[in-house]
Amino acid sequence: MGLQRQTRRELERVQSRAVVANLTEDGRAFLANTALEHVGALTALEQHLISVAPLGEARYREIVDSYTLGASAAIRRWS
Repeated sequence: MGLQRQTRRELERVQSRAVVANLTEDGRAFLANTALEHVGALTALEQHLISVAPLGEARYREIVDSYTLGASAAIRRWS
């Protein structure tokens, strides 16, 4: 009986780690998907603004690049 109980506990620990790993990956994928959508929208807006008000090009790029770097860092930290 003792060996069966010990085996069951170990199996439960392994299953728990697998569930946590799966949820972590799901969270990372959700963050990446959201960041990609936002970067795409911001890039399209950046492109539009450059055509409408070209003097702001450097500022638009800086803002979008800063967001992109921050989003990438957040995804890397997610674990």
